[in-house]
Amino acid sequence: MAPIRIGIIGLSAAATGTNWAATAHLPYLLKSPHYTINALCNSSIEAAQKAIKAYSFPSTVKAYGSPDDLANDPDIDLVVANTRVDKHAQVLLASLKKGKDVFCEWPLDRNAVVAKEMLDAAKKGGGRVIVGLQGRQSPNVKKVKSLIAEGRIGKVLSSSVLGAAGNGGGEESTAVRYFVDKEVAIDYILYTIGELKQYSTILGNQRPETRIIDRSTNKTVETVNKTSPDQVLLQGILTSGTILSVHIRGGRAFASKPNFIWRIYGEKGEIEVTASGLGSNVGYDDEQILVDDFEKSTLETMSVDADEWDELPRQARNVARLYEALWKGERDGVATFDEAVGRHEMLDGIYEAWDKGQQGRLA
Repeated sequence: MAPIRIGIIGLSAAATGTNWAATAHLPYLLKSPHYTINALCNSSIEAAQKAIKAYSFPSTVKAYGSPDDLANDPDIDLVVANTRVDKHAQVLLASLKKGKDVFCEWPLDRNAVVAKEMLDAAKKGGGRVIVGLQGRQSPNVKKVKSLIAEGRIGKVLSSSVLGAAGNGGGEESTAVRYFVDKEVAIDYILYTIGELKQYSTILGNQRPETRIIDRSTNKTVETVNKTSPDQVLLQGILTSGTILSVHIRGGRAFASKPNFIWRIYGEKGEIEVTASGLGSNVGYDDEQILVDDFEKSTLETMSVDADEWDELPRQARNVARLYEALWKGERDGVATFDEAVGRHEMLDGIYEAWDKGQQGRLA
């Protein structure tokens, strides 16, 4: 099969923020024989040309300054959006309507209304769509799922998540300034498991003023009013009957303790997952899975099978596995647009209840 021809939107020569396109996507794309980068699209043709030069791409790579022009290119099979969250729909709608295959980072956009517009365009266009919820491709996540599926801890009775987000603790760097807006700050509550049948939530903005820090000088450049929550509590019942409790807060973790602690309690044992960062979307080298076997009275550290993508930079590993799944046509562990829109609707409902002062909302 011929390589999939890619057009990347948002790979800048001098990117701000997390520079996710360069750190998470390029390491795999430059190595894989399954994909070729045929075009870059930025805010102008000149900006795209600078990026082509900065990353030493061949002269055959096209430069675009308009998402519409990229969508009309017959030599592009897959369009990858690596822009800010609030620009995703703006840069992808033309490609979705044209029936291009699309890789959209999570979240799809600011809210469910915009996400539904993208979903409608995708269904009418008929192209394949992949959502950047690459945590599903994490070997650790797959390991935990297999442990549960094989009955290692018996029937799952409850699960708890405790995490410190790192940001949201009163300081932010200028590079992630836009995350202080609640429209895009949904990452705090993405670490739940399974589908919820009913739930209640409490959100709090305990640090309404946030200092924006220039990390090059460690000086405060401005103080802004933050609208995103820095305390998120969720309790619910999954469709399986499992009880779920989540508390994610801003700021650093307790000294010497991991930022992320996820426990899954069953009739025969308990699984604990710990890491220095929240969840497995990116993955952390110190991520650890322990199994407490009640019957054997043993505590076992579980090994996770390595693959060739472990050699890539940390941010690129699960993204690589997602690209591989797309190439192979696999759907297991690949989030659909429908699933992503459903998550948006849930999060919008949580925020709406918070805005109305309806803490403890039950759905």
